[in-house]
Amino acid sequence: MFLILFILLILVNGFSAFSQDLNFQLEPGAFPVSIGDWQMMQPWAGGMDVTTPELCDIDDDGDWDLYIGTENNYYWYFENIGTSNLPIFQYRSSNIDSLYPICPGSAYESDLDFCDIDADGDFDALLCNGIIGISINQGTNNVPLFSSPDTLFTQSNQYLIATNFASADIDNDGDYDILAGTWYAGGITLYENVGTIQNYEFNLITSNWQSIQISQGKGDPCFGDLDGDGDLDLLVGTGQGKIYHYRNDGTPQVPQMVLITDNFCGIDVIDDASPELADIDGDGDLDLFVGRDPSINESIMNQGDVYFYENIGSPQQYSFQFVTTNYLTFDNGKLDTPRLVDIDADGDPDFISRVNSHILLYRNQGTAGNPEIVFETDSFCGISVNSIEPWFCDIDNDGDYDLFCGTAAIPGPPGLYFFENVGTPQSPSYILRSNNIVPGVFTQSSVIIIPGTADIDGDGDQDLFVSDNSGYFYYWQNIGTPQHFQFSYQTNNWQNLYNACGFRHFCFYDIDLDNDLDLFIASNITPSERNLAFYRNVGTPQVANISLEYDNIFPELLIWQARPYITDIDLDGDGDLFLGDYWGGCRFFRNLEVNAVENPAFDLSPLTFDLFPCYPNPFNPTTTINFTIDQALPVQLKVYNQLGQIVSNFEFRISNLGENKVVWDASGQASGIYFAKLSNRNHSQTVKLVLVK
Repeated sequence: MFLILFILLILVNGFSAFSQDLNFQLEPGAFPVSIGDWQMMQPWAGGMDVTTPELCDIDDDGDWDLYIGTENNYYWYFENIGTSNLPIFQYRSSNIDSLYPICPGSAYESDLDFCDIDADGDFDALLCNGIIGISINQGTNNVPLFSSPDTLFTQSNQYLIATNFASADIDNDGDYDILAGTWYAGGITLYENVGTIQNYEFNLITSNWQSIQISQGKGDPCFGDLDGDGDLDLLVGTGQGKIYHYRNDGTPQVPQMVLITDNFCGIDVIDDASPELADIDGDGDLDLFVGRDPSINESIMNQGDVYFYENIGSPQQYSFQFVTTNYLTFDNGKLDTPRLVDIDADGDPDFISRVNSHILLYRNQGTAGNPEIVFETDSFCGISVNSIEPWFCDIDNDGDYDLFCGTAAIPGPPGLYFFENVGTPQSPSYILRSNNIVPGVFTQSSVIIIPGTADIDGDGDQDLFVSDNSGYFYYWQNIGTPQHFQFSYQTNNWQNLYNACGFRHFCFYDIDLDNDLDLFIASNITPSERNLAFYRNVGTPQVANISLEYDNIFPELLIWQARPYITDIDLDGDGDLFLGDYWGGCRFFRNLEVNAVENPAFDLSPLTFDLFPCYPNPFNPTTTINFTIDQALPVQLKVYNQLGQIVSNFEFRISNLGENKVVWDASGQASGIYFAKLSNRNHSQTVKLVLVK
């Protein structure tokens, strides 16, 4: 079933009608995005940092499904709803139930591999981010159900150490061995399975298997028969983004690995190459996927989540042809900051973001209400500003978009750049008018500044806001006119929005259509805590008074440094949400509220239940979850921890209409905040729980 994530509505003090104002639905494939000739599979699923791809037919339907390990200790899952020779990957989850590494919080990326370790006919999961663990599939070969992970040990009771690894029957004895790489330059470690086919048991054989030496560090192994001779050859990804190739000149039982090249096919993914071989198009030869790290060095940062190379050769003679750097999602590398403006005045919004010191332009080649986004340039209008943070608005009311640019300066203070559009609405051309348009305000500790504008006082011109990395939220009132702006500094703590956690991207929008501007703003930079906050304007269009309603709109999703932008992309009268993230991707959430225009394209069934506050709350160790239901439809009740992991799951068909109660026993859980979510196919509601032991 297609994964639908509705906005989570969280209040401690009772049931809220907030759902009548916000009803966002994540749509990873809402409309197409292309770079060159490649149209991404699920462009709006969000960004991934260090990626380690793994292909496996997890549902036993004859085609490859795709899992991605990431640096943030989560695993992404994309189901192949296509065929064995024409894959169509559809986003299912960025936080798979029960699949999580042995060492949560580790600095290592989360690698994974699937194999039938207990020979029961289904795939089990091996997981690692420094230490290897295992999750046994307790379901079936087509409906997996993974156990909580257990740590693997050798016969001498030692951990299986790895930063990256692969399982393979390297000695052809019918069971799976584990070969592991490490961050530092060196060899490959062999943990041989010395148990039986049904009962695995590992023994450390050597940390220098086949005398393989990876001078570039890391060592991410991948096995496959690249020359069609019946034995397993080896690719090893390196920390510097390249791949070593070892050909097996031995036998399936006694391998003999010979180094062919330390620069396989000239592939360079910048940092941390993670190869994966699979016949994705069903033509009998192995194609190549390569995960990567977009690099902390922004000077060499480039687009991409997973690189894909099609094998246009044969099973005996490979010939890999580069296809794309963005196989799955719309990923700019790091720090995607979406801006949707009609930069060419053709009636539809184009997509603009940033990378390094430049502005990216994705031209909308679709029509109003039906976008089709196509990459055009990574150096829009030749503008270059250090660590650019762009904001477009028609500040002089001449019908075209001018540009404010936040920047970074070490040591500070930075300056706010202003570029005037001296071109036309159809063909913009920018001149730098000032590199410090509001002088004397920012301090040495500001370093990074992020601008935005909004007519917050309802006088017809754009006022200026800036967030900085010290946590201040600056406000300048425009005391000029719509044609001639004049910014008057007011405060560095507008509406008491100071947050010591640092800079926060933001966007004003009248989301509830009451003629004043509400605020969406990143609530925290800690990935395991919060992502996007919402403040409702309970004042007037002339005198704003914003009130925090939610400090974590999407607790099920890991969205670090959320970067919101809202526009009515489908022209149905309400604002849809684009949400960029630190990892370089962008999620799209369609607003299903349809406040102003009836839209028959969406099937919005009547609400079938109400979820009420739990009692007691706070509690220890049990609480009662109360809800009413007016139709006998299947519902799910899940309890999540703050990491978005499911800790309890109830799924049933309600036959008792009216009031229902479920008692949750949290005896096995740690003290903290939890979320109970009730959902069916079309709706979801959530309440917040506090466990105090």
